[in-house]
Amino acid sequence: MIDHLVRCATQEDADALEAEYGSWCAFQTRVVLIDATWDNTDPENPVLVSPEVTASGYHVWIALDALSETLRDLPDNACRLIGDRSIIGPDITWHDVLLYHAPDISDEVLDTAMCDRVPFGSHYPWRRVRA
Repeated sequence: MIDHLVRCATQEDADALEAEYGSWCAFQTRVVLIDATWDNTDPENPVLVSPEVTASGYHVWIALDALSETLRDLPDNACRLIGDRSIIGPDITWHDVLLYHAPDISDEVLDTAMCDRVPFGSHYPWRRVRA
């Protein structure tokens, strides 16, 4: 299974893209760049130290049988990532499964970002950094 993460400018564009591919292979997800940080000194009253940071735009995850050049070649770097789910294993990092990423995505982002809602059974090695 080849997974494509596409950024849309508006919620309406994301809805249309999801509808075009159908709910059986496409769904909307949030891309979390930095997790929220909490002070749990008092477990009854945790305090938010810094909020989570999410990527701009609206993201649609599309799972297909093969890499889609149409999605990969969308204008304005709309296709953010393409990954091959079939090669995921215990010693694999995100960099190993990456078939494509938009040129404006840095290694730091790839090493720290994650999707908040990933496809069932994907088990991507989010945030595991190669030693």
